[in-house]
Amino acid sequence: MSELTATADADSAHTPVELILLRCPEVFCYKVPPQASAAGHRAEDWNLGEPRFTGRLHLVGVGSTLECRVLKQDDGDDAPVAVCPVRTGDKAPPVDAVVCAVVDSSRYFVFRCEDAKGRRAYLGVGFRERDQAYDFKASIDDFVRAA
Repeated sequence: MSELTATADADSAHTPVELILLRCPEVFCYKVPPQASAAGHRAEDWNLGEPRFTGRLHLVGVGSTLECRVLKQDDGDDAPVAVCPVRTGDKAPPVDAVVCAVVDSSRYFVFRCEDAKGRRAYLGVGFRERDQAYDFKASIDDFVRAA
């Protein structure tokens, strides 16, 4: 075996497999104002008629982490605009702290997104149809249950 082949094999052994669990072709993304009450976020506070942008959503399993990747809808680039990592394990935060359903609708969620430096931002994400929102939530629950 050549050195180049051995290096490639070693790199692939450390690269986690990515499994796409869900693709949603259209989601609406909003700036989330600070939470007004302990009851939770309310989608009606987001100016729902004017989303910041319309994007796509991919749920991707990467090892023991599920990444909610928000991508721009209009460009062909598959680089995510925002990533919300849902970690599993004993020290992981609860799923509801990372992907939080709003209290006034079943189609809207708040994502706690993180960048490579660990900085956090909150993004409101809405689905056009209730069925899409249900599939999204069910995919997250299935991944967490299986992990």
